[in-house]
Amino acid sequence: MDSQLTLIDSNSESELAAPDPAFGATTILDFDHDGMISTDATVRGQTRIRYSVRTVRAGLVGMSLKTVFSQGEEILATVQRRDMIPDLLTLGGETMSLRSWLKTPMFSSFPASFSEGREMYLWKKGQGGGIDLYNGSDANAGIIARFYPSYFVETHDRRRIMCHAHLDLQAEADLIREKVFISCVLIVQKTMKMKARERDSIANQEFMFTVSSMAAAGEDEAECEGKGTGLGVN
Repeated sequence: MDSQLTLIDSNSESELAAPDPAFGATTILDFDHDGMISTDATVRGQTRIRYSVRTVRAGLVGMSLKTVFSQGEEILATVQRRDMIPDLLTLGGETMSLRSWLKTPMFSSFPASFSEGREMYLWKKGQGGGIDLYNGSDANAGIIARFYPSYFVETHDRRRIMCHAHLDLQAEADLIREKVFISCVLIVQKTMKMKARERDSIANQEFMFTVSSMAAAGEDEAECEGKGTGLGVN
């Protein structure tokens, strides 16, 4: 894969990614892009959009963000983003803190877990930038759902084709499809946010290093000029 967690360029050619026959998915959800801030998902083999994710500004002055998960006209869940206090999740008619439903480490996305009935499900980091879902209640369980980020392939005539991100579900995961979909999107959102913060931190460090280097170089130059004129630098 050439890229992971890559926003699809609307001007580039794209196609559906080939399914993994070894995984044996019963349902595949294809995303129009994997930014996940706002995206649509379609069931493979159908043309109608099944699920939508939209992030909008909310609050009295529009300073907070709200992510809405919907199926057609039906709202499946909402997440109210808040700065100083925990984010709020409304799911199944109940409102709770997001972290009480989707449990993740504070400074990492994995492992992430949620419960459904008596079962506990666990998202873990997968290969190639993907994420894998396990039934955490079964020590011998294999992967029951897998998210694949978008990636590029190059054709024989050297065209670059974007293969869409997709979420593959086996029969067990398909029984709780909406919960799997919602938790997957939230984890990818958190992962992208953490990657953005890491990039910003690196950029700030590089900027400060550049400024410090330029300042040091300026001081050295001034000292050399002072010695050359016999004035010196105090």
